[in-house]
Amino acid sequence: MASEEQIVLDDAHVPGEDAKDAFDEKVAESIKESIKKSRRSWKFHHESSMWARAAGLSDDELTSFSRDDLVQIRNGQASYGHVIFGKLRLPAVNDKLGEGYVHVRIHHEGVSGWKLHAIHHLTASFDEDGHPHSWRAIHPDSYPLEFFEYHSELHEAPQRSSHR
Repeated sequence: MASEEQIVLDDAHVPGEDAKDAFDEKVAESIKESIKKSRRSWKFHHESSMWARAAGLSDDELTSFSRDDLVQIRNGQASYGHVIFGKLRLPAVNDKLGEGYVHVRIHHEGVSGWKLHAIHHLTASFDEDGHPHSWRAIHPDSYPLEFFEYHSELHEAPQRSSHR
């Protein structure tokens, strides 16, 4: 995976048809399945607040987005091809923070086409021992679309400390 220094991203902008086409049915289904998997993993094995903004929603309600919910993108080139970071609206999430969005990273794999690379999971508010105290996968509109590396399919969420 390319690092932030290896990918120069353009400025965030409204996606055109080519970008929306990259988020085809195969990529959209992959994003939906990854959201569901992440939500279960964080809820039962890690920190339930990661997906707190989706409390009360079914998995199907949470993932009821379409290509028209891709509201912002940033493009870049990596050694392995084209990369798109996207801000995807979750229509069922609209709470005191406003509309909810997930940030995703997809890349083009040549003849195999576009593939989901990552969903952004934010951990923040670290204590002096480096342990996070806030978690978020659903972002407010004001949260900027920026580079991120975390791959929800390759890395497990951090384990809860046994001495909590």
